[in-house]
This record gives sequence, structure tokens and C-alpha cells, in this order.
Amino acid sequence: MTQLKGEKIKHLEIILKISERCNINCTYCYVFNMGNTLATDSTPVISLDNVYALRGFFERSAAENDIEVIQVDFHGGEPLMMKKDRFDRMCQILLQGNYRSSKFELALQTNGILIDDEWIALFEKHQVHASISVDGPKHINDRHRLDRKGKSTYEGTITGLRLLQNAWQQGRLPGEPGILSVANANANGAEIYRHFADTLQCQRFDFLIPDDHHDDSPDGEGVGRFLNEALDAWFADGRPEIFIRIFNTYLGTMLNSQFNRVLGMSANVESAYAFTVTADGMLRIDDTLRSTSDEIFNAVGHVSELSLARVLETSCVKEYLALSSNLPTVCAECVWNNICHGGRLVNRFSRTNRFNNKTVFCKSMRLFLSRAASHLMASGVDEKEIMKNIQK
Repeated sequence: MTQLKGEKIKHLEIILKISERCNINCTYCYVFNMGNTLATDSTPVISLDNVYALRGFFERSAAENDIEVIQVDFHGGEPLMMKKDRFDRMCQILLQGNYRSSKFELALQTNGILIDDEWIALFEKHQVHASISVDGPKHINDRHRLDRKGKSTYEGTITGLRLLQNAWQQGRLPGEPGILSVANANANGAEIYRHFADTLQCQRFDFLIPDDHHDDSPDGEGVGRFLNEALDAWFADGRPEIFIRIFNTYLGTMLNSQFNRVLGMSANVESAYAFTVTADGMLRIDDTLRSTSDEIFNAVGHVSELSLARVLETSCVKEYLALSSNLPTVCAECVWNNICHGGRLVNRFSRTNRFNNKTVFCKSMRLFLSRAASHLMASGVDEKEIMKNIQK
């Protein structure tokens, strides 16, 4: 439901494309390797004028609505391809805004290769939450994450992760660095889990569902096998300090019908909004939808002319929110529809039916959710409680 001016909003998040270029070439990258040329056709790095414009967007939005948290995720391409002095100035501009009572947070997603002591100092200065992208041990990671000369990125990424971990242990960073990893239908999820938890000693990570849709040719069951292998290893470990977002979110919903859903994973997240702002200052919806080349990803407008209330009044955002809130026709009778919500929009897309399809990973999600429920019951949770929360 569209929010009106004056209503309380829990979370406003902007994926900010500060660099539209990358120093590596991941085969599955939705920005560069899934048929959309928006990034390569754009200006390489965001201008400070557009950073000021974004600050104005946040200030107008905070004046119109009571927003609990405003979050900026520095993204790319590879965000650290921006020069350090410009990054420093960008953070200063954003942090100097008047956002009323809103909590303002900065985050960054990077492949880690360019991290050095100077970057760590900037993250410390501006209290930036940094997370690393890596897909597992070297022989798995390098199947899809090579540099532009076809060489391994693993060692450089792990060197960057270690620098972040050391800085966090010294109390210099606002949070423990996390890991984002794309679920791989051709890898063993337990092996990836063990690598992250034991070898890399990371306590916060997430497995991302690939960005494929019905016009691609993904393995519709393999991702489910991967998730189940990782889930089994996580339960066997019994380490509550290890937080895996996809597991904690879906298990939390099965345990509590009022559990907070998560942006980017769950549909219909109440009073929470996430949008993309590209280096040219144009605001768009969910960044992963660029790979569809559908009109829904057309620019809403330049941030200098927008506030959140105005964004929510536009036709493409209304359509996006309606699609996120409503199930595809084929999902109406599925027992998991309250948990899965038809899957991520990008996974539902086809050029013939647009978004009125079940997720291309439907079989995977059924496998995973069934295994998750069985683990809960084996742990002593009443099956009736799980069913009650699934069906609400």
C-alpha cells in the first residue's frame, strides 16, 4: 500500500551506484552480463552534484514522513573504483544532511580486491558497514568470479576480507564484515558453509538466489539442493552466533507469523522501501530487474526532483509494489505461498507473461522450505505452530 505524507516508515534504502564499472567479470552479473547495457552506457562515477541531489531527496522525504532508518548501500560495478578523496567527500556530504529523527546508515558491497589500509581508515572515519562478495573456496569461487584477464580473484578478495575482519576486531568498524554468496546449483552447500564458518571465520553471511528468470535456463532444483546441504550443516553445527539471512528469515516466519520480513528477499515488506539510484542520479526500482529489460525498470526521475511521497505516486512504482504484494495466479493454492510470496520478481519474469509466473526456482524453494520445516519439528517445534504461521 502506498504511504501517505506524515505516515511512519520503518526503512528507506537506496542502492547507490557510485561506480558503474568493475575490475572483475562475474559470469552471472546482472549489471554487465545479462543483456542490459545501462551501466556500460552510463557515466563511470557518480558526480558530487548528484550526491548533493540525493541528500536533498532524503531531506525532503524525512520532512514529509517519519522515517526510522535511512540506509545508503554503496554499490557498483565495484564501488571502490571511485577515488578515495571523492569517496571521502561523498560520505561527508551525505552525513551532513538534516534527516530529522531518522537514523542514517552507510553500507558498502565490494569484491574486496582493492581494500587497503587507506580504505579501512575511510570506513572507520564514516562508520561504513562493509560486506564482501565471494562464492566459496577458490575452486568454487573461480568458476564464475574471475578478473578481466581470466585470472583468479579469490586471493585478493580474501586479503580484503582479512583487513576488514582485523579492523572490526580492533573496534574500528561499526559491524562485523559479512559475506554475500550466490547459491550455486553445481556446488555443495555444506562445503561452502564450512568454508565461510570455519576457514574464513565469518559469522554473518547470506546465500543469494541467482537472478535468472524464465527466459534463461537455470537449474530449477539444484539451488534447493545447495540450500538444503548448507541448512543441514548449519543445524548440525548448532552455533547460534552464526547468522545466515536467508535461513533466519524463512525460519523466523515459520516460527512467528509476525516475524519481520527482509528487503530484497521477501515480498510485501510493510513500510519499507528500497530503490536504485544510478550514477546519473536517476531513481529506479529493484536493481536486479534491470536484467529483464522490462519497462518497469525505466527511470522514475532524477533525485533532485523527487521525494519518497512523489516516488510512491508514480505508475511504475505502484505497479512494482502491487506485483510484490500479489501472488502469481499459479501460486494461489500453494501451501508455501505465505512464506515464498511467489518468489523474487526477477525470478518470476518472462517476456510473454511478464511477472505472472511462479518463480523459476519454485522446485528449489519447495525443497528448501520443506527441509527447513522438518528441521524445526526435529528440534521440538510443534507442527501445528508451524502450519498456523505458514497459513496466515
